[in-house]
Amino acid sequence: MKRWVLLAVLVLAAAAAGRAEDDSGVSVADFASVDEGRYQVFAQGGHQMAYEVNLFMNEMLRHYEEYFNNQAFKAGARVIVFDNSADFHRYATNAFSTPHPWLAGYCQWKTDAAGNRFCELVVLNGTYVWATLAHEGFHQFVVYVLGGQIPVWLNEGLAQYFETSYFTGSTFHVGQINRTRMVEAQMLIKNRRAPTLAQLVRMDPAAFYADPNTNYPMSWAFVFYLATANHGPSVQSEFRGYLQDMRWGGDSLKSAQERFAQDGERWQTDFEDFVLHLSAWVD
Repeated sequence: MKRWVLLAVLVLAAAAAGRAEDDSGVSVADFASVDEGRYQVFAQGGHQMAYEVNLFMNEMLRHYEEYFNNQAFKAGARVIVFDNSADFHRYATNAFSTPHPWLAGYCQWKTDAAGNRFCELVVLNGTYVWATLAHEGFHQFVVYVLGGQIPVWLNEGLAQYFETSYFTGSTFHVGQINRTRMVEAQMLIKNRRAPTLAQLVRMDPAAFYADPNTNYPMSWAFVFYLATANHGPSVQSEFRGYLQDMRWGGDSLKSAQERFAQDGERWQTDFEDFVLHLSAWVD
C-alpha cells in the first residue's frame, strides 16, 4: 500500500455552528485526557498515551516556534487519539463524507458552543502515529506563522520534513531523512517523471493532490534540499528569505520565481544532483 495514504491530510472543514462535539455518534467523553500547555489531548488508549502525546505536541510546538522565530500567542488545539479503527473512521465523517480506508489522521477547524474557532487534530494510533502528529501539528502551526495562503508544495513539504522529528526527553531532533520519500523522489527523477521545480511551485491544491504519489515525495525533496545547509549557504539563505516573504504576506509565486527561478537551470541541476546523492547520508 502506498505510504502517502497513511500520511495525514490537511482538511479545513468547519463543524456545525455552535457545536464543539461531533456528529458521528462517537463520543470522546470517556477518553483519558490531559490538558497542559497549548494542547488538550484525549486518548482512547488511556492516560499514559494522553500524557505522552501532550508532551510531544507541546515540545513540537516549541520547536516550531524556535525554528520560525515566532513566539506570538497561539490558541490551543484539541488532539484526539483513537486506538479503535472503526471508531476513528466513524469520527472522521465529521471531515470526510467517505473517509479513505487507509486514512491515519487529519486536521480540521471546528466551532464551539460560544462560536469560537479551534483546531482539532485527529489520529489513529499505529505505526506512524508520531509522524502523523508532527505532520498535523505543523499544518495547525503554519497558519499562525505564514498565514492561510501558504502554497501547497511548501505546506506539505514542510509537514513531511518535520514528520521525522523525535524527542529524546531533553532534546528535539529534526531534519532526519525520510527514507521512503528519498527513494520515491530518486526514482521519479531517474525515470524523468518528476515535475520541474518551476512546475512544482506553480501547482494549486487540486493539481497537487491529484497526483500524490509524485507530488508528496517531490515536495519533501525540495524542502529538504532548501532546509539543508551543508550543500551551500546561499540555498538556505534564499529559503529563509522566501519564508520571510510569506510571513509578511508576500506573493508566494512571485517570491518563488524571483528566488528560485531566476537561474532555474542551475537550481534544477543542483537540486537533482543533491537528491540523487542522498543515499550516502543513510546508515
